[in-house]
Amino acid sequence: MDAPPTRKPRDTGPHELRDFGPTGHRLGTPDDCYDGSPWELHRGELREQIRAKDTHGIVMALLAALFRTHARLGITVMADVYCDLSDATSKSIRAPDVMVVRDLLTPKNDIYSGTPVLAVEIRGTQSKPYLREKVELYLEHGWLCTWIVHVEREEVEVIVPGAGSVVYTVSGAPVPLPEDLNVHGLTALPVAAFFQASEARRYNDDWVAGRSAAQSVMTVLVARGFEINKPTQDRILESRDLTDLQRWLAMAATAPSIEAFVSGVGQG
Repeated sequence: MDAPPTRKPRDTGPHELRDFGPTGHRLGTPDDCYDGSPWELHRGELREQIRAKDTHGIVMALLAALFRTHARLGITVMADVYCDLSDATSKSIRAPDVMVVRDLLTPKNDIYSGTPVLAVEIRGTQSKPYLREKVELYLEHGWLCTWIVHVEREEVEVIVPGAGSVVYTVSGAPVPLPEDLNVHGLTALPVAAFFQASEARRYNDDWVAGRSAAQSVMTVLVARGFEINKPTQDRILESRDLTDLQRWLAMAATAPSIEAFVSGVGQG
């Protein structure tokens, strides 16, 4: 998890001595869910957290880093934190791999109660029933959006209440991001960035640097009193090629006219 544990393990007794619940799993309580515990709780029954291969951890780290880079002020990104999904009839404590939430000032390790902007489940060796059970619980509690990241297939399944699911592939369209993750202007993320560190870097430090450079070009043009047409402005603000942006910044400072600057950008 993201911070030193705040909940100490409690002695809830050996799970092998517990009675069985209605679906054949051992009974449990929220006290079974503590930092480092192997257990989740689903409608009063224990579910063992399925730890996947190394690729699971790699994808989890890539996404958490990307989300933290692009999160707006007041948005918190948490990894592997227990969430309270209890209702009036039973207790449920489940742990998404990554969450984006609006209502925390700092990451926490205790059980989270609220509605995330986005929850991510990374499927490596987990079974379909295991993930389906979790996602159905998220939907039942009104969670706004859930991604299932399929590691072996390199696909991302986006599930929104009332809208079904959409599957995104490496060769297809990028995955739309929630507005809470567009502080640097990134509105969608290519699927390759979920699985390849080199591709993810393009949307972390490189993206932020490009955004900063683009804004610098526009600032210089405005300071010189130049009015720039929209196609050229869009090209500058959408570019993440640092070589082009550095060249345009020099041109913005030295071009004798806006026409000369636009002509230079047009040759780029």
